[in-house]
Amino acid sequence: FEYTNHLHRMFMDMNLSADFNSQFHAHLSGKEVSLPHGFSTLILQSGAWPLPQQSPSPFDIPEALQKTITIFGEYYTGKFSGRVLNWLHHLSNGELKMNYLKKPYSVTMTCYQMGVLLLFNTAVEMVYSDIQEQTKLSDRELQKTVISLVDSKILLRHTEGELSSGSLLTLNMAFTSKRTKFKISAAAIRETKEETTHTHNAIDEDRKLYLQAAIVRVMKARKVLKHTLLVQEVISVAKARFSPSVSMIKKCIEALIEKQYLERREGIHDEYHYVA
Repeated sequence: FEYTNHLHRMFMDMNLSADFNSQFHAHLSGKEVSLPHGFSTLILQSGAWPLPQQSPSPFDIPEALQKTITIFGEYYTGKFSGRVLNWLHHLSNGELKMNYLKKPYSVTMTCYQMGVLLLFNTAVEMVYSDIQEQTKLSDRELQKTVISLVDSKILLRHTEGELSSGSLLTLNMAFTSKRTKFKISAAAIRETKEETTHTHNAIDEDRKLYLQAAIVRVMKARKVLKHTLLVQEVISVAKARFSPSVSMIKKCIEALIEKQYLERREGIHDEYHYVA
């Protein structure tokens, strides 16, 4: 029920966001206020979506976007005075037009990538530390952002190895592409040992919850089952998603016994009974 309720709220958010965007633009027309660029947003309930409450890095909104963000924020808080609006800039994207080349290009990119490239409206080259100072992005996020722009050949770098505070970046005035419309992909950064461990632990926890749910379903249907048969049935249920180890299944069975979903048959150690 909780899963379907979340799904219902997610669909509802999408529909309400479309309506709210229409109301916002109608409000601007009525006030004869024009935005400097196109704008639309998704307003999502934090409890319904598997999203973080904040962006992974600080970020100074580019000056070209500040007016729009301010106007929308004022309109939203005017409509919903008790709500808090958290901007997830790392999930935002936009289309930037590059008109400084022999032919114009329309490029879809992340908000972070846009924040970096817009700095080159006033400079042909910048050092990494200046970009970080003006965007306020964390080193990890800025590394990913700059590398993606270098990989796409929109920016050029003049030093090899890892980016450092003194790395010089130049706008590629000779950039060409067969497509006049394209998207820049985000660069992947290798996870640290701590991040890798955290990811693996999170995956293991998710798998344990899935296995516990599968064990309960099997036992609810069968009522009484030998240990070997239960393990085989759980492996059969889970194999479409992953291959669980027997030791993980045993731990899940023990956890369910502690939670009193299952119990061992009296006098029979390898047989389980479902507790309704």
